[in-house]
Amino acid sequence: MSQATNQPVFDVIVSGAGLVGASVALGLADRGFKIALIEPTEPKHSPLPSHDERTLVLNAASLNVLDNLNLLADDLIRVPVRHIHINRQGGFGHLHLHARDHADLIGADTDPEAPYFGQVVVARALGQCMLDRLKNHTNITLFCPQSLTRFIDENHRVQVTLDDGHTLQGRILVGADGNQSPIREQLGLMIEAHDYDQRAMVFNVAAERPMPETAFERFTPHGPLALLPQANGRYGVVWIDQSQRADEAMGWSDDVLMAALHDRFGPRLGAFTQPSPRASYPLIKQHSPQVVSGRVVLVGNAANAVHPVSAQGFNLGLRDVAGLIDALSFLTSDDEDAVAKLGELGDDRLDQALLNYQRTRADDQRATIRYTDTLARAFAHPASFVRLMGGLGLAAHAASSSLTRRLVRAAMGFREPVASLAKKHTARGTHHGHV
Repeated sequence: MSQATNQPVFDVIVSGAGLVGASVALGLADRGFKIALIEPTEPKHSPLPSHDERTLVLNAASLNVLDNLNLLADDLIRVPVRHIHINRQGGFGHLHLHARDHADLIGADTDPEAPYFGQVVVARALGQCMLDRLKNHTNITLFCPQSLTRFIDENHRVQVTLDDGHTLQGRILVGADGNQSPIREQLGLMIEAHDYDQRAMVFNVAAERPMPETAFERFTPHGPLALLPQANGRYGVVWIDQSQRADEAMGWSDDVLMAALHDRFGPRLGAFTQPSPRASYPLIKQHSPQVVSGRVVLVGNAANAVHPVSAQGFNLGLRDVAGLIDALSFLTSDDEDAVAKLGELGDDRLDQALLNYQRTRADDQRATIRYTDTLARAFAHPASFVRLMGGLGLAAHAASSSLTRRLVRAAMGFREPVASLAKKHTARGTHHGHV
């Protein structure tokens, strides 16, 4: 990556180089935009916050986005999910999904390796692929370790001040700075928030009798439990519990944790062994109805944070990335004269492009939040009647092919309007795209 200079002017300034921020920076840089990428954590000394051992399930739309952004490196280990088993602990209601039954929804007719619902990757490995691509990118200047301390949005420009006193100017500021987004706070944007009083404990284990390419989600009275297939018979575990109980579980010995996992999941996979180190993080629901203010736009968790049930969080963030690139695509062209003319007329059109981004992403953001929030609340509700209704819902989906297809299509990330990067075989390559 090129070295920072005093008073540089950029097309887009991105605050936050996590998985979502790096994706939007690379996607725009590949299209010719000059990007400033601000990140407070130095990758050489510690992993970036989103580049941890978390297991990510990339749905079909996300795989398309990452592939079209050239972010699926050949050496990135990806385990396909062809079967999904969903059930309730201590009650009826189950749903078994098989990718071969939904081939028309997930692109099996065009992908020789399909059908699969998605692929499982480790966040750290995907983050390393992104960092490798960021290195020496001629259109990206990295300011790291640096933090954005304040910004001024005026006269079709955003001026950003870093914690070392340097200032940057850009035509757009993208806030990819996480749940506690300082950019969102400075804008004073309203958020709709709910603290679930739950934490997710994440680790991975070996299973005695692994079921290849099969993911499990088990709803328990204390919270969901997900087991996601990894290589070599291992599973990524997402253990969700009330905050105090999760904190206690973080202190258990490995033997106690493995026994508790077996009790909570059941005997299907046999004994669990060889647990990895654990990490834990709090769970919240957070929705920003307004994600654009002037020339500032929020993406990923800075805009919306969802419960990890059904593994929709990072997938939602990648759809934000694809939507923002789509919204700015009118500024890309292989005709340099056309780009120059757009530059002369670009201010009004750029303002409209950002508003179009907000408009086109709103339905998908609200629907994903509503879907994950409903699942999280229904199956962990203290009232047995509510949990019973959750079981009835699973049974209804199992009995109705039309309901199941709606569930699968939404989970694959293909709610309309579908961004061009979320579709297969999107044309790739470097384009002119200065704003």
